[in-house]
This record gives sequence, structure tokens and C-alpha cells, in this order.
Amino acid sequence: MTTDPRFDAFCSHQGLDVFHAVTHQHQIWQPDLYDVDTIHPEARLAYEQLLNRADSSAASDSGRILLLLGESGAGKTHLMRFFRNQTHEQQKGFFSYMQMTSAVSNYARYVLRNTIDSFDKPYYEPFGPKTGLIEFSNALAESSGVVTPNELALLKEDDLSQEELIDLIYPIADRVIALSQFNGVDIDVIRALLYLQPGQPAISAKVLKLLRCESLTPYDSKVLGGVVGRDHDDDPLRMLRSFAFLIQAVTGGAFVVCLDQLEDIHSMDEAGQRFRRAVQTIVTLAEIPNVIVVLSCLESFYDLLKQHLPKSHLDRLEQDPTPISLSARRSENEVRQILSRRLQNLYELAEVSVNSDEALYPFPDSIAEKLAGQTTRDVLEWCRRQREKSITTGQLPDLDDTSSGSDNGSKPPEDYELSQHWNDHLAGSFEPPDDDRDLLHLMGNSIQRCGQELGNGCHFTTQIDEDYLTTDLHLEPNATQESLLLSLCQKHARGGALARQIRELQQNAGDRIPVALRTTEFPNNPRTQIAQQIGTFLSQGGRRAQVADSDWRTMLAIQSFEQQYGDRPEYPAWLQAEKPLSQLPSLQRILDLASLKNVAGSASSSQPPPTPPAPQSPAIKPGDNAPEDTPKPILNFEAEPTLPEPASDIPLGQTRSAVPTPVDLPREALVRHAAFLGGSGSGKTTLALTLIEQLLLRGVPAILLDRKGDLCSYANPEAWEQPTNNPRLMAYRQLLRDHIDIAVYTPGTLGNAGRPLSIAITPPGLGELPSAERQQMANYCAAALGGIMGYKAAGLDKTRMAVLGQAIAVLSTLQTDNPLSIDRLISFIAEQDPLLVNAIGVLDPKHCKKLAEDLQTLSLMAGHLFNPQCEQLSTEQLLASSHPQKTRLSVINLGSLGDNASILFWVSQFLLNLNRYAQRHPSGQLQAVVLFDEADLYLPAQGKPSTKEPMESLLKRARSAGLGILLATQSPGDLDYRCRDQISSWFVGKVKENTALNKLKPMLSEAKTDVTSKLANQQVGEFFAIRAGEVTSLKANLSLIRAEQVPLEMVQALAASSVNQ
Repeated sequence: MTTDPRFDAFCSHQGLDVFHAVTHQHQIWQPDLYDVDTIHPEARLAYEQLLNRADSSAASDSGRILLLLGESGAGKTHLMRFFRNQTHEQQKGFFSYMQMTSAVSNYARYVLRNTIDSFDKPYYEPFGPKTGLIEFSNALAESSGVVTPNELALLKEDDLSQEELIDLIYPIADRVIALSQFNGVDIDVIRALLYLQPGQPAISAKVLKLLRCESLTPYDSKVLGGVVGRDHDDDPLRMLRSFAFLIQAVTGGAFVVCLDQLEDIHSMDEAGQRFRRAVQTIVTLAEIPNVIVVLSCLESFYDLLKQHLPKSHLDRLEQDPTPISLSARRSENEVRQILSRRLQNLYELAEVSVNSDEALYPFPDSIAEKLAGQTTRDVLEWCRRQREKSITTGQLPDLDDTSSGSDNGSKPPEDYELSQHWNDHLAGSFEPPDDDRDLLHLMGNSIQRCGQELGNGCHFTTQIDEDYLTTDLHLEPNATQESLLLSLCQKHARGGALARQIRELQQNAGDRIPVALRTTEFPNNPRTQIAQQIGTFLSQGGRRAQVADSDWRTMLAIQSFEQQYGDRPEYPAWLQAEKPLSQLPSLQRILDLASLKNVAGSASSSQPPPTPPAPQSPAIKPGDNAPEDTPKPILNFEAEPTLPEPASDIPLGQTRSAVPTPVDLPREALVRHAAFLGGSGSGKTTLALTLIEQLLLRGVPAILLDRKGDLCSYANPEAWEQPTNNPRLMAYRQLLRDHIDIAVYTPGTLGNAGRPLSIAITPPGLGELPSAERQQMANYCAAALGGIMGYKAAGLDKTRMAVLGQAIAVLSTLQTDNPLSIDRLISFIAEQDPLLVNAIGVLDPKHCKKLAEDLQTLSLMAGHLFNPQCEQLSTEQLLASSHPQKTRLSVINLGSLGDNASILFWVSQFLLNLNRYAQRHPSGQLQAVVLFDEADLYLPAQGKPSTKEPMESLLKRARSAGLGILLATQSPGDLDYRCRDQISSWFVGKVKENTALNKLKPMLSEAKTDVTSKLANQQVGEFFAIRAGEVTSLKANLSLIRAEQVPLEMVQALAASSVNQ
């Protein structure tokens, strides 16, 4: 009888939370490995639209409020977690989360304190341990445009005196506040955030008191240069408004305030009045354009509470957008995805291969149908019980009973009231001590309490000896499991003081695990020796933890809370369920609680190991060429062709009316991009080429991405000499030919074939970018590499891509002049370089081994794509003509790249190169255009290829660089129209498919004339041109060159011949 390793993993104590059914507050800050993005799509789409709206450059009247309603178990808090991680992973703003159970009268103060606690968490764990506050501070210091490089370097020095900091920070803040985009921001908030840059623990603690609107002592005020405290009742709302304005000014992103569980107000005295005050606060805050407020509530309670609201507030909650009711019951397909995602992650953790044909093993495939109709919570609870039975009995899950065994939360648990009291208690003021020895005592007390929360025979003992805290973990019935030595390492990095502290900690630890603590961020600049030393310290088994201000406050709060409620009989159960201390990020890292859960689970089980039971090529889409009976072009050529005025409008065709009139497009409209939609044979590519030809005649260079080979016709002499009986057409064709410089590129070709275009791992100048932007671009590069290696955007693959993104970010900082090679990247990861270990934070370095192996495989299989000996991808070179008085037309044929994975990888790197070009060449006028034919592959409605986010970023950034993006697709139903706010000109040809028509409706609904019913009846070359809501019925001109597919061999020959032209 053979053993199935999947069943061994299922019955192990690894991943015991894989079927955990409830999303707790502390999990909001952590990425969700199990999220199924097809559940609640309407809520996800609504939030994404609000996020993009706040992130766009378009002016807006006010912020927005998204109200989510649903029964218990519908997944409201799970959605909040998704929203938070989406916002921070995409770096589109800052997210504040709180549960609205507080009995405080000043809700603005409550929101502010929870906002600071939220910002004090890691901004996004896969990016490293950097907190949201530091990310905010960095964005101000690096992106304001007024801090010089020398000033920035001084700001980050951690040994400046109070007087030196005042002399440095105050003039900078004066220059910042003078800029128009900082109108409405409190100058002291700017000063406070700049004070966080040096990372001095004593100063940072006082900054946080100011930002929380707590009272400052005279000494606190003196340290911060005489800043006055903000402790009046109306100060918290002013502080929140300053945050919102400042986030908009330095990041262009959203300030998201999320209030969960509004229904808990209903059980309080004067519920209506409390609810009205809470809504008044958020409505006032939501007047700021980049603010998004997300509210969640049980639908039945909302119906009771809303009667206490004035109509103006009710309108804000229920209009633009309208409330979204969440369905709690899961379909068969959703159940299948929920289970398969979790089981796959469990098997990946156990390094067991996954069989896609048995995605639900050890459950049979039929279980999805049996569990359909239940809530997510009930489905997961049933799976958890079945797994516990299998661990105990060694038998396959029992499928006879699929009842939920749950009342779906209709009756709150006995300790529910304590949770409300705890949330209220946290709203109080708990100021951490200033002395390091006092902080160490507080840490020791909190670690001991962690043992009470964990249970399973686990407890900790602590002992303080001068500047060190010894911690022993005891796991019954075994002896001591491990021993730690903790020390606060708070000294300056400059001069080697911090390095000596860490070295002394290692020396004194002996056989114990050394743990370095700090109340501010550990130094992480890869150019410094201390970053290298910290990485080595971690590689040798040491641990480090930044203990955030909010963590210290929680440690203090639980002490007074226990004095007040600790004698209640339900308190121990509440403690183990709520885990107020063991969920803190700092204590999780100090005690390595993720690993400890598995050990504790194994130790608590006395059962013997279980005895397991016996055990086409994709079709090529037809071209978009016009058929032979295409109507003749509508021409308006002069007798003697001459070059048009560079700034003149672009003729597109004539109106379809009794008396046709010319239809022109202002040249500068293309700075806001254009899209050409229509089924196969509608003439959309012909219209796009007509426009591009006219731009070339006006001196605007163009780049065409060619997948089918038809766009290479411009390099084919036969296309220019195609016979015609219209001499004027020939004359204009010759005029175009005489004034353009054509180059064809064939990335992916080998040897002497074609004209290869090699790409770098990263776009040029990545290391010169501000830290947040550098990290974002590094993540895009990692996603591209992950895509071609077959990685998925979930589970351990996503973790490996996060490690890869950190490796790219660190190396780009070290190598600002030379391009990053794949060999350098592989060795950096394979060796688990200390700088990388320091950068990845809580992520396990064990992921480096497989990541390096996969990169090495990629290098061997597709290394020619990175060949430094070939011509290198450069947007500047693609747009620059080698002939005076000629305009460059570059055609990039993707046919030699092979499959879609390779094409997406190459195009994603091309998009990043375009993004860097846009950053380096700002312009208010049209400089160039880029055509993406079959754009639905790069910007699909479904899925998230590595091209999607760079394309979305380019559509926003290119406008300020005068770079027009032209998107064409013969599959209108497959294009993501959520980018429509970035595209001003739409040309819609013949569309027959209902799916495509339905997806076009949101975009078409903004037009003043409804043309949906007319699209299917349009003929070849007929379009509706839509701009700013205006609709024009257009009969398009034909292009001067007819695009016909060129064989790949000829494409390569044409490319080779263009090298020396």
C-alpha cells in the first residue's frame, strides 16, 4: 500500500490555519494567500474604480463612500483585507482600518488614533518591514521636488543634534508648504514627517504624540523645534484632513478610511446619536477628493440605524456609488476555488506536487456541489472539522455529513462583549515609557502574556539582566524548546555604535538566539556597512524586530484591561480567541510564532502518524485586412502633395451624412491616448494606420508593436509599389516614403537572423528613482520574470516574486550605472546575500533556492533575450531617426518570440522602458505615439498578466510626457475598460458579439448618443468616434499603405536590411 504524500501533508500540523474561517482584525495587514478574486466581483470592481478615480489626474468634486451590506459570514472583513493589500501592493495610497465598536464621543479622535496605528504597521509585508509612516515620510522627502540630494542625505543621518535638525527641517518645510499642491496641509505635519527620516527613537516617539493629537510636554515641544501640540477637540479632524491633502500632494494616491462592523453601535445606549456622529465625521472627511471611506454593516442593522441620519448624509452613503449587497452563499464553482486554493498552498508548504486533476484531494470532486449554497465561513468550518478528524483517525474525510453545524453567527459568542470593551479600551491614551530599561520590562511582561494566549501547553519565562532580556520557551510535556536573548539596539548607525550593540548582543547570546529590537526602522540602505552586518546577523540565525509605537501601546493597554476585566470567567477564552498580543507584528517576529504554531500543534497531539488509504496550438486570429471589395478610400488630396503643418489637425475621413463633411482630430488630443475597437475585418487597424501616417508626415515618430506581421508592410518595398489607378494616391505615398526612416526589429531571433532587440532585467536608471517608485518598478520587473517562469500571482509563487522584487530593488540601488545582468541576479539570490536577507523582512530566505534555480533555467532556455552583445532596447533609439529631415517609424515584430508567455515578458519590459522614457522626457506636447495592436493581450478584462499594471501606469504617466498610446483590438469584449478615464478618443467599428457589446456599455453610456444598437450593422471602415461624450458617425479614410501579412522569413530579412540604413 503506497503512501500518498498529499494525505500526509493534510494530516500534518503544518498550515493549521489553512481552513480558518474568520478574518480577524490583525490579519488585515497581512497578504491573503487564499483570496479568490471571483467572489464579490461587483464590490471589487467598485473599489478599484474608486481607487483609480482618486489616483487619476482628473479633477474631482469630493471623495466617495462605499457601503457594503451583507449578513454575517458574507465576507465583509475579508474584503477589507483585500482592499488594504490591493491599495498597498499597487502603491495607490494609504489604508486605515478600524472596527466601529467604540463608545467614544469624539469619533474624529478615534479615527485618527486608529489611522496612526494602521500607518504604523508594515506598509506591505512582501516589500519588507518598512511601515506606512516611513513610506509616507519617504514620499514627502523624496518626491516633493524641493529637497536637494544633499539635504536628503543629511536627513537620513541618525546622529544630528536637535539644533542641526531644526536648521535642516524648518527651511525645507517652508519651501514645501509654499508649493500650491500643499494647500490645506498643516506645516507642522510636514515638519513631523521629516523628523521621522533620521530614525532617532527619542524624536520619533514625540512625533507620534504630535500626529496622534496628544498633549506635548514643554520638553517634547522643544525637541521638535517649538511645535505646539494639537490636543483640542477639533484638532483630530484637521490632522486627518492634512493627511489626505498630503497623500494627494506627494503620491497622487488615495486616503482610505475603512470602518468595519458598524452594527455594533446598535447594541449601545443612544445608538442613533452615536451612529449619526460617526457618519458626520466620515461625511466631513469624505469631502476631500482623494478620500475613500469604506463602511461595512449587517444589512438588517443598517436598515434600523439609517433612520437616524439626515437626508444629506443618507444621500452621501447611498449615491455614487450605490450600496453593494454581498451574497453570503457560495456557488459550486466558488466552493471549488476556495478549497483548491487552500489545499494547493498546503501542499506547496509541504513541497508536495499538486495534481490539477484532483485539485480538491483528499475531498472528492463532488464535495463542491454538496457544499454549494453555504457561506464561506460554514464551508471552511466543515473542512476544518474534517481535517481534525483525519489528523486524529488517519482516515479520509467523512463526506456523509455536510451540514454546516453553525447558526451562522445569529448568536454572538459569550466573549463578544469583551471584544467590544477591548476595542473601546484601545481608544484610550497609553504613552510608552522613554527609558529603554522600562521598555524591556514591558516587553518581558508581554512575552509572558503571549504564552497565556497561545495555550497548548506553551508558556514563556523571562528574566532581565541589565540591558538584556532572556526568554525561554517551554512546550509541555517537553523541555525548553528554545532560548532567546533580546536587547534594544537604539544607538546611531553612524560611527559604528549600532554595529557594536549588535555585535555585543551576538557575543552575549552564546547558545541562545540573539534578537535585536528597535523602536524605529533598522538601517536598510544597501550601500552601508550596517545593512550588510544586519543581513549577516540574520543569516547566522539572529532575529530583528522593529517594535512600533502602536505595539508598545497595545502592550500597556492589555495590562490595565486585565485589571478591569481579568476576573470574568470568559476572559481566558477571549484571550486565546482575540490574541491581543501574539497578533502584534513585533512579537510574531521576536518569538517566530508562525513556526511555533506548527511545533505546538505537533506537541499537543499524542496520536500516532496516520495510515493513509490506498491511492492544441492556439488558433491564429484572422487578420484585420480589408476584403477585396472594400469601398474606395475617401480622399481629399491636393493636386501637388506637400507636407502638412506640424500642428495641424489630422484628417480621419468624412461624416456619414447626406452632406459629408471632413472629420479631423486635433493632434494634441492624442496626448490623452486613443483606442480602436472592432471585430475582425472592421477596418480598425487601417484607421489607426491612417492616423499614424498623418502624424509621421507632421514629424511625430511612431513605434508599432506587430504580432501578425502585417505592420511590417511599411518596410516591404512591394507594399509601396502596389499598383493603383489614382496618381494622387501614389504621390502622397511617395511623399510619406521620402520622409520616414523605417526600422524593423525582431526580438527573439538567434544568430544573424533578423534584428534582435535585447532587453535588460530592469529599465535604465532604476536605482535613481525615489524609493517607493523604485520598489514599484522592481516589482513590475519581478512580475515579468515570474510570468515567463510560469509563476502564479498567489501562494508561494507570489512570495518568491516578492523576494525577487526585493533582490532587483537592492541590486538596482547598488548598480546605478551598469545594467543588471541575469547572472548577477541569480548569484545574489542563490548566495542569500546578507543585503537581500535584510531586505526581505519576515519572508523566509529558504525561498531563494528554488527561485535561483528557476532563474537559472530561464537563463539557459531564454538567455538570448538578455544578450548584452545584441542591440539593446532603448525608447530613445527607437524614436530617433538616423537620417536628417526624416521621421522614425520603428516596427517591432513579436513573431520570433514564440508563445504568449515570452511575448508578455518582452512587452512588459518594453512598457517599463516606455515608463522610464516618460519620466525622463516630460512634455506638454505630443512627442511620439506607440501602437499596441491586439491590446487585449496586454490589458485584458480578466486575469493579470505582467503587462497589465505597467500598461495602466504608462497610460497615466505618458500624458505628461507627450507620449500618445494607441490601443487596437479585434476582441473588444476582452479589453479592460476600467482604463477608460485615461483614454479620450474612442473609435468603435463593427461589433456583433453580445458579450463585447455588454462590456462596451459602461464606456458607451458616457456618450450623449446611444450607439450600442447600431454597432452590429456598421460596414467596413465605418466607425463612431467618441470624444468628451460627443459622437460622430465616421467613414474612415484608407491608409496609404495596405497592411498585409508579411511571412516571418521576409520580416527577418527586412529587419536585417534595416540595420545599416
